[in-house]
Amino acid sequence: MEATTILPILKKKLAFLSGGKDRRSGLILTIPLGSDQTSMEELSATLDYLLSIPSEKCKARGFTVIVDGRKSQWNIVKTVVLMLQNVIPAEVSLVCVVKPDEFWDKKVTHFCFWKEKDRLGFEVILVQPIS
Repeated sequence: MEATTILPILKKKLAFLSGGKDRRSGLILTIPLGSDQTSMEELSATLDYLLSIPSEKCKARGFTVIVDGRKSQWNIVKTVVLMLQNVIPAEVSLVCVVKPDEFWDKKVTHFCFWKEKDRLGFEVILVQPIS
């Protein structure tokens, strides 16, 4: 896939490769969710393009995905995490979710991903933003 075919979508900066590496030397993929509604189709197209860039050797190490949900709603954050399972299931090793400011009920959020753990195929860590 060429960038020119989805350039208007890429300009929205729905996701990006951060340029760093995690402790396994895997790439870091960041998804900064905004306050406006995120199109899952556009996000999926962006992820497809971004994942076509690294070599197979890099992909084999897996990705750490950071989902920044501070400016979003919890239902959108959860939808994005579940979508990762369909878009890039084999490549994801770990998902770090920066939870929305107004949503910090640990029991509810833990249960949301705990019941999906086996189906997801990757670990989800919930992170509270520093105020």
